Amino acid sequence: MFALDNGTTLASDTRPQRIGTGPSRLALLNDVALMLGRRFSVYTAARQATAAAQLGLPVADCRALELLLEFEALPTGQLASLLGLSPGGTTALINRLEEAGFVRRSRHPLDRRMIVISPVPERCRPLESMMHDIAIEVGMHTQCFDDDQIAAAHAVLTQCAQAFRRDTTRWLENRPSERGGPASA
Repeated sequence: MFALDNGTTLASDTRPQRIGTGPSRLALLNDVALMLGRRFSVYTAARQATAAAQLGLPVADCRALELLLEFEALPTGQLASLLGLSPGGTTALINRLEEAGFVRRSRHPLDRRMIVISPVPERCRPLESMMHDIAIEVGMHTQCFDDDQIAAAHAVLTQCAQAFRRDTTRWLENRPSERGGPASA
């Protein structure tokens, strides 16, 4: 047996029925959006605080590393916007991470005036390995689902992550700069 948060119980060999276009589907989709938009971000913030403590870093530095790992590299201005930091605060954060070996600075390949910050994969591996415990727990909670169901859930989450990334990229490209026009990275 498997208990869902809404009180529904499924036998381990029972597949959930396809939900039509009615209110139940809308309620489930709204709940999924709430989970992706707020609930997971709350728990991610708590996990970042734990990871930061284990790595001996300020939480903002750990958050910056996770952004850099997700985007692979970011211009300093975009990193500052995502973190909500001033240029000076961002420089101090980057200096700390660079001195600790977590990031490297380089020139943007198309605009040599811009500095791009990239994670150092070997040094960031401990941060990524901290997800291992969560992966084990997710594995335990998905034992009642077959491979096709897990693949479908993975496909939906992948598409949602891509939508979040597109939205974030669009925001970074169109955010107003201090001078009033679109921001330069």
